[in-house]
Amino acid sequence: MKPKLTSELAEFIGIMFGDGYMNHYSNGHYYIEIAGHLEKDLQYHKIYIANLAEQLFGKRPTLVKRKDQNTLYSRISSKRIFYILQESGFPIGKKNNLIIPIWISANKKFFLSFLKGIYDTDGSMILRSNGRYSISLGLKNKGLILEINHFLEKIGYFLSYNESTQKDKRGFISTTYCIRINQKSLINKFKDEIGSSNPYKKGRLEKMAGNGTAGTLRPQWICGLP
Repeated sequence: MKPKLTSELAEFIGIMFGDGYMNHYSNGHYYIEIAGHLEKDLQYHKIYIANLAEQLFGKRPTLVKRKDQNTLYSRISSKRIFYILQESGFPIGKKNNLIIPIWISANKKFFLSFLKGIYDTDGSMILRSNGRYSISLGLKNKGLILEINHFLEKIGYFLSYNESTQKDKRGFISTTYCIRINQKSLINKFKDEIGSSNPYKKGRLEKMAGNGTAGTLRPQWICGLP
């Protein structure tokens, strides 16, 4: 099933790369899920993602809330949409080796929309000890973060890069690969050129745009939380 390649689909793929997952099971069920914070991402899921899915696929997700995990999920059960996303370049099952689809990476407009989707799910804002803000994106996939870093550098962004190894609550050790935008002028460029569709992050980004940093980098830092 050949999908129509658009900026809206590129943004949805970015959302899926950030907090999405899909799989099919032996009982014949096909599931697409996007996770989010129960409070911070509620309006983003309830309104924006629901409208975007309906625009692209003609189907609105079911919103599932898990208060015990402080998490919500936008869930779609559809074989048709499952195969549209697979054909668009999103993998089935675990996202161990994510590769940005060629139709996105070869088109600046699509790549910017893709970045909006991934920022709205996995991006964060850092308030540093000097009172200045930075934009941060941290991913578990090194190849993916380096590809994003390369693209942003090509279109005029100066970024810092860091690898942070941490142990989670279960005792598992994992590495997060991070890029960060510090300069005030580049934070404004990001706001105007990429922006955000997530009301919570859009509001913070608007505030941050007037309070960046002159660009002095610290030797060590960790990624912020979405």
